[in-house]
Amino acid sequence: MTDLQTPHVLDVRAVEPEHRFETIMGAYHTLQPGETLELVVDHDPECMYYTLLAEQGADAFAFDYLERGPVTWRVHVTRR
Repeated sequence: MTDLQTPHVLDVRAVEPEHRFETIMGAYHTLQPGETLELVVDHDPECMYYTLLAEQGADAFAFDYLERGPVTWRVHVTRR
């Protein structure tokens, strides 16, 4: 069983830009309710927020910035 308090860390800075979105969304979709993905990227990941908002609605996830650039952005995305 996964510890729901420990986030899964996904650093996509080394992933080719054309593969990042599918990598990020794929990782999110593997989360169980209550699990958190800590995403590390080199740009604001707001596109993920808006995609999740459109696909699942605001009550389905939490999106919390931990660091807001200018070089590194880190967010916790929790599946509810």
